[in-house]
Amino acid sequence: MDARLKNQKPASELLRLALPMMMQNGVAPTPRNYTVWYEYVAGNNKALVGAVDALAKEHGIFSDEVNAELYRNYIACDQEKEIERLRAELQEMIQESEEHIVGATDEATRYRSRLEGHAAHLSRGLDSEKLLKVIDALSNETQEMVDNNSALQVKLTNMTQELGNLRQQLEMVQSELMIDGLTGLINRKSFDSILHEAARECQKTLNNLCLMMIDVDHFKRINDNYGHVVGDEVLRFIAVKMKEIIKGRDIVSRYGGEEFAIILPDTPFSGALHIAEELRKTISASKLKRKSSQQTLDSVTVSIGVAWYRINEPLDEFVHRADKALYHAKRSGRNRVVDGEKL
Repeated sequence: MDARLKNQKPASELLRLALPMMMQNGVAPTPRNYTVWYEYVAGNNKALVGAVDALAKEHGIFSDEVNAELYRNYIACDQEKEIERLRAELQEMIQESEEHIVGATDEATRYRSRLEGHAAHLSRGLDSEKLLKVIDALSNETQEMVDNNSALQVKLTNMTQELGNLRQQLEMVQSELMIDGLTGLINRKSFDSILHEAARECQKTLNNLCLMMIDVDHFKRINDNYGHVVGDEVLRFIAVKMKEIIKGRDIVSRYGGEEFAIILPDTPFSGALHIAEELRKTISASKLKRKSSQQTLDSVTVSIGVAWYRINEPLDEFVHRADKALYHAKRSGRNRVVDGEKL
């Protein structure tokens, strides 16, 4: 497995390498499995690369269980682990409440039955949004029991308070899970979700939808010359500039590494090209100084690819066309905007 691409390759190139490798190793093409193998071919997650290579060397089988373990050990972020902790805590709370209502009235028995239903859902594993729905349902049902059964009032009132605390914690984790910690932009996970909704709305209304893929030129050189701390400052600087220029319903996200993406709903393609050129000029004309020494850095530029959504087009193809235009911009000299509809 020495055919990995380096991190300067665009997402479309990584996609073309990851999928055949998954098929070769008998890996089911689920979103979680794809994430593992996409990260592997990207080569940035050294621990994951080492683990996969070690398994391959031992002729190990990449079963669903093995892929799930790779995801948990090398990819799952702290926020996802916190959601799992909250899920387990909620499960424990339900079990404890069931014990309190054994032998109670028929109404309490029905309430217990509903608790068992929620517990069954939790045992299958839920994302943060579905967990919130379970908590809301439990809160309403528990409050109803508080109102109707004085014998359990104290215990159930405490449970209501604990559910409120859990909900607040989960909302905080959910917010963090959707935001890139370095730039404050939405992250890749949020981008995928928002793009899906934007495409669904576009198909319904037949309005325009455009996409920009943006990459910082010579970012490795910036890190090599000035260090990763300055590299992070450059990414934050570009994020600020993009937010200054992008208005209305347009969504700016950090796609990964030094690559960004901008979703432009209700924007004609000519308008998207104009915004991309304005963004490129603004960044290339800006002078970035180090906060610590006020040293002016070399000119920072970006390459941009722009694509227009075609009704009923698969989203991965839409992203691929924008990414292909970005790749063409970089191969053509960088610091330029490429019209993906002309490729």
